[in-house]
Amino acid sequence: MSRVPDWVLDSKLETHFLPDSKHETVHTYYEQESHSRRPIKKTEHWQRVRQIGGGGFGEVWLERCTKGKNHGHHVRATKQMEYERCFVKSFGWYQNKASLFIAMEYLELGDLQDYLNDKNQPLPESEARDIMSQILEGLDLMHDNGFTHRDLKPNIADFGISKRIGDGLGKSTTLKGTPGYIAPELYEFTQAGTPYAVDIWAAGEVMFQILTKQPVFKHPGLLFNYVQTPNVFPSNQLSVNHVSESGVEFVLCLMHPTPAGRMSAKDALQHRWMDQALPHNGNLPTLAYKEAHSTSSFDSMTENFASWNTIKSPETSGTPILKRTEELRTSPPKTSGNETLKLPVEHKIAAAVQLTLPITLHGHSDSVNSVAFSPDSKLMVSGSHDRKIKLWNTTTGAIHKTLEGHYGLVNSVAFSPDGKFVVSGSTDNSIKLWNTTTGAIHKTLEGDPGWVNSVAFSPDGKLLVSGSQDITVKLWNTITGAIHKTLKGHSDAVNSVAFSPDGKLVASGSTDYTLKLWNITTGTMHKTLKHNLYVQSVAFSPDGKFVASGSYDETVKIWNTTTGTIYKTLKSPSYVLSVAFSPNGELVASGSTDDDVKLWNTTTGVIHKTIKRESHYWRSQWATSVAFSPDGKLLASGSNGNTVKLWDAAL
Repeated sequence: MSRVPDWVLDSKLETHFLPDSKHETVHTYYEQESHSRRPIKKTEHWQRVRQIGGGGFGEVWLERCTKGKNHGHHVRATKQMEYERCFVKSFGWYQNKASLFIAMEYLELGDLQDYLNDKNQPLPESEARDIMSQILEGLDLMHDNGFTHRDLKPNIADFGISKRIGDGLGKSTTLKGTPGYIAPELYEFTQAGTPYAVDIWAAGEVMFQILTKQPVFKHPGLLFNYVQTPNVFPSNQLSVNHVSESGVEFVLCLMHPTPAGRMSAKDALQHRWMDQALPHNGNLPTLAYKEAHSTSSFDSMTENFASWNTIKSPETSGTPILKRTEELRTSPPKTSGNETLKLPVEHKIAAAVQLTLPITLHGHSDSVNSVAFSPDSKLMVSGSHDRKIKLWNTTTGAIHKTLEGHYGLVNSVAFSPDGKFVVSGSTDNSIKLWNTTTGAIHKTLEGDPGWVNSVAFSPDGKLLVSGSQDITVKLWNTITGAIHKTLKGHSDAVNSVAFSPDGKLVASGSTDYTLKLWNITTGTMHKTLKHNLYVQSVAFSPDGKFVASGSYDETVKIWNTTTGTIYKTLKSPSYVLSVAFSPNGELVASGSTDDDVKLWNTTTGVIHKTIKRESHYWRSQWATSVAFSPDGKLLASGSNGNTVKLWDAAL
């Protein structure tokens, strides 16, 4: 039997709380000053200073050492969590030679399934959110510690088939769980994914039942149909029960047919539905509606699943485990007589929920410094001072992935030309390549002695360009991770870099007031173009004939890349922090310190539209980054107000 690791026991702090001070703790420890002397007992006093963070699991406090070895200069962050923050309270554990025992609170009123059965109507959406937030917090804690539940359902929270995952990216292939809550990849209806995605699917099923008192799919045949044609998801069952648009979107993000398309538990807890104002009245009149595969009870769902090509073996009798059979394959299943089973083909029920523009995307806890779209416009990426990178679904506005690995601020992000990777530059002096499907770090590029302020891919994806605090522009080989060329010529920090569409030139903007164009083949400087203050952002036009630069001199300048002459000067009322060309080259977007995003006509040089960010914060929200989607439909802006806004680009 495995035991608690020694490092867990050894790391426990011997602590007591001073009776006359609510927020001062004293730790006792032993320190050996030399090998020849016995350890000496010492103490340290720590005083709480202020709260610096918080979330679903507790609060984070800044504390300072007031007495002891580190007195006067040492600080720490301490997270305070309440024991009561759970469905079932644990009273501890004990064991004998053969068994491990866990003592838990007894719930006299039953479990969630009993609660649902006692209700004549589905639960109000506000109650569903309270329940789901606790379920997801539990899953998040399990997944963070390498465990999967594998049998999540409204019944007793049994951990009988839970499992520690040695490799967080390992594929889940074993068909286990309760019929009706099993993810499609376990039937091999779709490609396998991470084991954690199986729990997320089951959480979506639980939420759907809370809101409708109906299963999502009556039997695996309908589940198979959904995998083949995702727009047959019965989202109108949610709509007729008055579930909000973001609530429907939330379920769809939990029950995406492919594992990679589902949110993580952590991202689900940050979804906009979790903070949206919801009605508390669950007794609203329902619309007359006849659903092709609705059932009157949860039991009928389980019976239909269990009777559809399943086997119950003697050794598993009485347990909710399905055995894999040859009938459960990606190809259409067959009956026992080898006759192809005709799966019921449903009519188109409801397409995925579309977000209503403009929309504000919440999820970061600090300034958003950079935004960019994937080549197919389906995802958007944002990098932030909170050290996190987020991938957003541009159809629903939901968080697709959260990428964590930098220990410095994330200054810049960009997609690879094939959309398979995201690159990020940080104040930790590193560049990271991330796999957009798994969210894992693909490669870390190190060797830059300064903060990395800006990164971009070459059009063929073979090179990366970075601009940094060490006043150089570097070209990196994306295969080997080695520096290909170092371009020297700036006399101050490089704030922004960009590749020309043909991959022959790189533009770099610097605090030295200049914009430089570089020949990639020779590594030589092609042109030096001057502003009157810092150049914060550079961008090439789609045809490569022009390059735009935004500056602290309150202008956007459009330059001819061949001659180096100014084509247009666009005058802004404040510092310009970011510029981007529209895909057709007819507009330039600029983000600035006056809260607004401006769209400029590149032919006339006049403002086409001013987009008000409508700040509701005590401080102004600088538009720190702007980007157009490649399909020309969306415009994104990041801000120092910790948010991203998506706009209809056809303004």
